[in-house]
Amino acid sequence: MSAGPWRLDHLARFGPRAGPDMRPTLLRVLTELYLQKPTHTADEERHYTELALRLLDAVDAGTRATIAERLARYPSPPMRVIERLAGDLPQVAAWVHAPVTRRQLPSPFSAAERAAKPNSLVPFPADIASELDELFFAANADERRLILLNLDVIAPFPTERVQLSPAAGLGDRLEAAVLSRNREAFAQQLAQALQISRAQARRLADDDLGEPIVTAAKAVNIGRGALYRMLLFVNMRIGHSVARVQALAELHHELPKQSAEHMVAIWQSLPKTDRPVERHRAMLWEDSVARPRAANPIAHHGPSMSRPADRRDAS
Repeated sequence: MSAGPWRLDHLARFGPRAGPDMRPTLLRVLTELYLQKPTHTADEERHYTELALRLLDAVDAGTRATIAERLARYPSPPMRVIERLAGDLPQVAAWVHAPVTRRQLPSPFSAAERAAKPNSLVPFPADIASELDELFFAANADERRLILLNLDVIAPFPTERVQLSPAAGLGDRLEAAVLSRNREAFAQQLAQALQISRAQARRLADDDLGEPIVTAAKAVNIGRGALYRMLLFVNMRIGHSVARVQALAELHHELPKQSAEHMVAIWQSLPKTDRPVERHRAMLWEDSVARPRAANPIAHHGPSMSRPADRRDAS
């Protein structure tokens, strides 16, 4: 795929923007995603290399050793990254100086399975999907934007095979649910359209920053106008900030549909944890956002999860 100059510009600024607790996890997860594909285009390898090299300079030796071990077992690792690791500390460099290990990397799906169903959607490893989902929701607004705008470079499946069910009038129904403050109806519509669990759909709706709703809207072709109206009412912490709503509308414009579909495919691969819920239960968004706001709206938070209203506000 071809990437515009804006992508490389974002990658150039990634190092100083990502929080120190975020970078080791991000590097490890993105490397695991990269390794899921047996081969890569020149663009995919270049963009992973740019990102990995910047993150390697900011993570601890233990993380670098883990990355070296994983890449050493890959049949065709990116050589610039290998060269960087080969000049690292002895406990890191030792992995890349043992090329015999490169034949030992297990694949999450066998060659026979790939040959039998070359055009089918490759199941996304649930553990990696869960880790990237937690990483995404723990990130601040800048980090989420960088993840979304670069996700299509490394995700291990063809986006044309992502399964979505956006029924006619979906945007109108989502707007109606938001305006009536019916959280359950909104989550149900999202779950059905994206083919994700109800629990994950609720998480999208409850998020205080808004990128999950933008991603969902892009994936199912909800227009910018309808999205703008939803953002005004989906969460008071989003809707009360004109600047935040405008930033999210801009992200919707910039976000490639392919990247949005990649994130949806990750959500589809999460373990299904739905439990029975009451029917026709109306819940007010204000009930869940009336608690005090976080003091620092753009501060980084580590990957451990907390209740949505206790995390932060990007107003």
